[in-house]
Amino acid sequence: MEPDADRFAKANEYRARAMKTVSFGVSSTPRGRQQPAPIVADFARGAHVWDNAGNRYIDYSAGYGPLILGHSPACVIDAVKAELDRGLRTASVHAGEAALAELVCETLPSAQKCAFVSSGSEAIQLALRVARAATGRTRIVKFRGHYHGWLDTIHAAGSVGNDGPSTIGQDPAALESLTIIDWGDIDALRTALTAEHAAVILEPIAVNGGCFMPREGFIEEVRRLTAERGIALIFDEVITGYRLSLGGAQAVLGVTPDISVIGKAMGAGLPIGAVVGSDAFMEPVSTGRLLHRGTFNGNPLSVAASIACISHLSDNAGEIYPRIDAMTAQLQEYVRQSAARHGVACAVNRTGSAMQIALGLTEMTTFADTAKADFARTQRFAGKLLSRGIQIIGRGLLYMTDAHGDDDIAETMSVFDEAFAQEAAEQG
Repeated sequence: MEPDADRFAKANEYRARAMKTVSFGVSSTPRGRQQPAPIVADFARGAHVWDNAGNRYIDYSAGYGPLILGHSPACVIDAVKAELDRGLRTASVHAGEAALAELVCETLPSAQKCAFVSSGSEAIQLALRVARAATGRTRIVKFRGHYHGWLDTIHAAGSVGNDGPSTIGQDPAALESLTIIDWGDIDALRTALTAEHAAVILEPIAVNGGCFMPREGFIEEVRRLTAERGIALIFDEVITGYRLSLGGAQAVLGVTPDISVIGKAMGAGLPIGAVVGSDAFMEPVSTGRLLHRGTFNGNPLSVAASIACISHLSDNAGEIYPRIDAMTAQLQEYVRQSAARHGVACAVNRTGSAMQIALGLTEMTTFADTAKADFARTQRFAGKLLSRGIQIIGRGLLYMTDAHGDDDIAETMSVFDEAFAQEAAEQG
């Protein structure tokens, strides 16, 4: 299929309008960098999105991860509608909070107590505060390439060669309590840990950094070292929680942290985050000694969506997770073969139902390798896919959902092949 030159005319019209009053024309900076133009979602069903010009896209952005059941899962939509009929009840205590906490504690190995917030970034800040309160220490170990939200205290070391702030406008002093090392370097961690460290925080399976599994034995040794020294081990499972398995990455790896941060997929598309952990480490919150505040914490609509989503995943885990993992593996192998057939250098990584492509190299096995990838070219390649009706996240990340089917995969494979052919032609 040839790209439609007029496909983005209405998107560009909207962007010109939005740029007059909306900063960068969008509500989150990466959305404004979509090529050839940021599409304007008008309607969505299942695995498909229609823009404001009526163009249909097979969507692998999945709301940047949360839409594990697709855009319109009946169980979630029905639950939210029923909750709306009961009134918004913002900032109220309601029975859904305990019901959701019970579900989380039943499904996530590390969860004995839960504290709800409205986003992953908020949850990270609460988790760090809990760790400091529980240990009486202040320093935090963070690994290069792991993303833990956009707040000043942790938004650092996001690209190879830069251990400082990840954007302009940050307060560098807010990062002074961080110890930054390479993920997988257990000797560096062993040397770095001191009596001042409250926590080690990490993505147990690094989806954000490029879809990397941990080195064999690394997570187990991190667990041993932190337990030995009374340091909190925090798993950032904002992406991996309820996406890689019902029990998250910790269930896949068989390693239980002291504290976990979850979000995205648990809410199936509504904003929510949570900090969960052992009774011992959550004691400062559980006793009320640590202030845990937020008008929208435990918002009834988000809680209802989360209960419906986790319940559905729990009832169907034996079918859903193997199926979406198998579809992602099938797509990964095809993309690899198609790129090779057309002579286009393209690394294709996968962790469960998340997949990362990166042009400019054929293998990407560590975070350091990301410096060799051509992400500007990857973003342009994502634009080639978008022009043919396939939406991925511009940096090359794809998420599979339970709403995707065999027809979607077949169409996606065909489009990837056409896009690689175009890429090869442009390379000469």
